[in-house]
Amino acid sequence: MKTINNTEKINYRYENFGGIISSQNPPFLAFVDRNYMRELGLDESEIWKTKDQSIGRLSAPTEVHFAITNKCSVGCQHCYMNAGDEDDGELDTESFKRALDVLAEMKVFHIALGGGEALERDDLFEVALYARTKNLVPNLTTSGAKITPELAEKMKIFGQVNISLDGIGQNYSVFRGKDMFSIADNAITCLIKAGVPTGINCVVGQTNFEGIAELFEYASKKGINEIEFLRLKPSGRGMENYLHQRTTYQQNISLAPTLAELSAKFNITAKIDCSFVPMFCYHNPPMEMLESIATYGCEAGNVLLGIRSNGLVSGCSFLKSPGMSVFELASDLKHEGSFDKISNWLKNAPEPCNSCQYLNLCKGGCHAVSQHLTENFSSPDPDCPKVVEYNKKKE
Repeated sequence: MKTINNTEKINYRYENFGGIISSQNPPFLAFVDRNYMRELGLDESEIWKTKDQSIGRLSAPTEVHFAITNKCSVGCQHCYMNAGDEDDGELDTESFKRALDVLAEMKVFHIALGGGEALERDDLFEVALYARTKNLVPNLTTSGAKITPELAEKMKIFGQVNISLDGIGQNYSVFRGKDMFSIADNAITCLIKAGVPTGINCVVGQTNFEGIAELFEYASKKGINEIEFLRLKPSGRGMENYLHQRTTYQQNISLAPTLAELSAKFNITAKIDCSFVPMFCYHNPPMEMLESIATYGCEAGNVLLGIRSNGLVSGCSFLKSPGMSVFELASDLKHEGSFDKISNWLKNAPEPCNSCQYLNLCKGGCHAVSQHLTENFSSPDPDCPKVVEYNKKKE
């Protein structure tokens, strides 16, 4: 840790372009140049001897989505992890701590703990506390099914807790197959009362799209200031109804203006996952604006990694693992080919991506969707509105 002006503690990591700095209070993570790192009073780095100061392949991810267990008694119909029973070879407490040691040594900043249902693992809080001792900020995503006022107090260990909530009333169960809205609502109430930073994760598909405005209104009344909108993915059990539940072309092109309008109206930050970036780029926003708010498309295997509860690593939580283990991660990431399908995609980007001004930012949209719909990982995201229109012109 490094103290700035004797008040602000930051965590930092050197990169060829300068470095990455992170603070917990106030919470932020920023990519900065070499001069900024020097102004912080940090020493020169060996990695700066290169003349290349572009932001490309990072030395390690900034965030890892780590499923602490695959166990879950809720059984949502769209679960991208196909959660239910424990994974074969699920890491025990000490193994999980060793995995965190690896990530800490690599100077990863954030660990997003999930599942399955993370609260069905007895050592969740022990693992979260251990992450803190390693300067890793643990965040949590949960259905909220087990949260009580007493448990909410313990959740102050997390940087933020997000409750999975796909809509209000009937929209809650549109993917999940059961109505647990009152349980999620109670969890949010408990967390906010305990002073835990609380957000909502909303999976967006065709059926619940029209309920987005109602969700903003609900969040405003509850005192939540952030909603993250996640695109329905063809992964795990989500593959079964993906074709019938994915957002339509019209919904995709209306997503950005809808979120912008509602965010301003209710003064709630609307975040999107990387798979929705093509829908935002459709409206041709200024590149400078997107860069200023750290918008990026597919960064699987670079900025982000996914790890299952048995330690298997993938580019993101929606892609298959190449068989890499978290315990071999530090050495494997140094070798070309670890995630070459992803990292080399830009070099051979097909049309219309190759001619798109957002190529280097979007990186072809969601490749998990491409793999599922076209059986070709390298195809442009078929649901990107610009791709849809390009293909129509070819017909």
